[in-house]
Amino acid sequence: MSHQLKHLYEFGLFRLDAGERLLLRDGESVPLTPKSFDLLLALVEHHGRLLEKDELLKKVWPDTFVEETNLSYNISLIRKALGDGENGQKFIETVPRRGYRFVAGVRQIQSAPVEEEPPIAMPVAEPLSPTMPPAAPERSGQWRRLALALTGSGTIIIAIVAWFYFNRAPVLTEKDTILLADFENKTGEEIFDKMLKQALAIQLQQSPFLNLLSEAQMRHELKLMRRSSDERVTAEIAREICERQNLKALIAGSIAPLGSHYVITLEAISARSGESLAREQIEAESKEKVLQGLSQAATRLRERLGESLVSIQRFNKPLEEITTAKLEAFKFYFQGVELAVGGGLMDAIPYLERAVEIDPEFVSAYTLLSVMYGRTDRLRLAAEYAEKGYTLKDKVSEYERLRLDYWYHNFVTGNLHKGIEALMLQKRIHPRASSGPNDLSLAYNLIGQYDQAIVEARESIRLNPIFASPYKNQGLGLLRLNRFADAGNVLSQAVEQKLEMTEFHSLLYQIAFINNDPAGMQRQIDWARGKPDEHIAFDWQAGAAAFPGQWRKARDLSRRAIGLAARGDTQEIAARYGAEQALRGAVFGDCRQAGIDAAQGLKFTRSRISLSRAALALALCGAANQARPLDGELTKRYPEDTIINSIWLPAIRAAMELQRDNAAQAIEQLQTTSRYEAAAEFWPQYLRGHAYLKLKRGAEAAAEFQQILDHRGYAPLSPLYPLAHLGLARAAALTGAMARSRKDCEAFFAAWKEADADLPILREARREYELMAKR
Repeated sequence: MSHQLKHLYEFGLFRLDAGERLLLRDGESVPLTPKSFDLLLALVEHHGRLLEKDELLKKVWPDTFVEETNLSYNISLIRKALGDGENGQKFIETVPRRGYRFVAGVRQIQSAPVEEEPPIAMPVAEPLSPTMPPAAPERSGQWRRLALALTGSGTIIIAIVAWFYFNRAPVLTEKDTILLADFENKTGEEIFDKMLKQALAIQLQQSPFLNLLSEAQMRHELKLMRRSSDERVTAEIAREICERQNLKALIAGSIAPLGSHYVITLEAISARSGESLAREQIEAESKEKVLQGLSQAATRLRERLGESLVSIQRFNKPLEEITTAKLEAFKFYFQGVELAVGGGLMDAIPYLERAVEIDPEFVSAYTLLSVMYGRTDRLRLAAEYAEKGYTLKDKVSEYERLRLDYWYHNFVTGNLHKGIEALMLQKRIHPRASSGPNDLSLAYNLIGQYDQAIVEARESIRLNPIFASPYKNQGLGLLRLNRFADAGNVLSQAVEQKLEMTEFHSLLYQIAFINNDPAGMQRQIDWARGKPDEHIAFDWQAGAAAFPGQWRKARDLSRRAIGLAARGDTQEIAARYGAEQALRGAVFGDCRQAGIDAAQGLKFTRSRISLSRAALALALCGAANQARPLDGELTKRYPEDTIINSIWLPAIRAAMELQRDNAAQAIEQLQTTSRYEAAAEFWPQYLRGHAYLKLKRGAEAAAEFQQILDHRGYAPLSPLYPLAHLGLARAAALTGAMARSRKDCEAFFAAWKEADADLPILREARREYELMAKR
């Protein structure tokens, strides 16, 4: 006979039996999941002591990396089981950002020895004597002992099986990346070609456990294998890609007819051995039920591959809910996705619009439409589709909802801080998705936090080296920080990889302009020739002409850009070009033309950009009666917009105060811009510098204009940059530093040596210089 120690803990009405793995309340069993029990036991064993989150994760999940959300989820299960907080009873204390402490009084019962019966030896059967009848009572006792032995053995076997089930090593870990092969379509129905693979990818994308090799990366690898990027990726080809990418597994799918039904099979295959790691098969009753069946099979496969039930329960909306139950709508959506991935953003839009026409509750299609319109600078339509999707956001997965939150705040409210919060949460839940850090880098660039933007862009590139957008975001951040060579290298690297974005060429044009490289500028102009957005090249050239004061040339180029943009459905871009040209006219002193350009821009469309630029141009020209209503319209339409409220409205109001000779009030208006001035295209510094000049505070004025000259990358084509030399000259004159003043004046004249001689601002500068020379 042996002795086994039983560890018992009592607290409140509860008894925790560690040996039997039981939680009892007044003698009745309280159900807990295995991991919840382990977590409760750890807390009780260390009652009164704070257990850090990392310590608890190591104790309860010693050989598996899990998200912190698993810990908080199991804590909530325990609290519910204990009735924590009911009737004033407190068991578990949360220490914010650190961990948990079991605070109820615990009494440990001395480990009581429990006697165990020795294993019962199985009786050896002997032949019975025919002349000796067996004694019935003895035989009865033997059978009872045998039955007990068999029952005990069965319990042991079940326990062993259960232990191996709950403690089995997962097929995959969170560090593994898997590849989706193309579906084998045995139905002969074209609608299932390629589409089911996209549907499976969307379903699996919800999982924070699984990491899928992107379609773009897979197609890029096919090119390196000297295969067509459009080639069908069979399981055999998929294994070869896995070997080249050092991936552990692939998932192959098939669909086959079974009378009027369809059989869907998913199989995870080891990339090295080709052996099956997990397999699921499901039958769909009809074509309309195929997506539903695929969703169910994918859920079961996730569990077989090692994802926790907690994770699956939280991140597993049915495919028909997160996309659409209408097969035809999904087909158009898939075709739009294919075109978008290949760079055909404009071509993708009609397919996506057809998808939401078939299913007006297709949230993912609304989100993608919003992104496509945003990427092509049609921000009004981007906001419209983002808002439509946002009203249906409860229908989508958590991952998709967080993405939708960001785009909604980006395009609709303009509240970039709320958008960043959503992206940070998305990144925490799905740390290996390249879209999270990419979108964060975009958001940080918008608010002028360029160092952070570069960090996030690099992370996105690490996760997906052939994703074009983060190269653009990194290049932009580097350019803004005056790291021109580094920016050029990043963008050139992307172009060499055959990645394509119009923004690459826009930034390369600006870098060539900074470097005084006409040949480099011409290469980007040649790239744009004949393309649907050729208008952008004329806008580049208009900025480059305005920079040295070539006002007539800039007006001509701007008119050509506006004319091209106004022909199609890109009138919002034409509005921006008109409003920005109005700003140039206001700065140069051509207020008659500035008024005409502002009115033209607003006639095309009244957007964030056209309203803000037109209002500032009119304010600079002293037309407060026209600027003030635009100020009011911006305030009413965009009450949360970070950039409008922190940069443009303060600048508009400061310009109006300057025109009324209220320089001190102008400086007061610009106080709120300090946090975002790196993204403000020099306007706060320029206006503040002029306010200090009016107040005869030369040193403060010089500091503002010097800020512009020290940060060329903030706005490489802005005419405010050369005009900052003139501001410095005037500031130096106020302090009596006449030699410095003449030097800065000459620097301005050198920058404007080919400027239109009749520009009011240039004539005024020459008069000041002549007076200075006579002193």
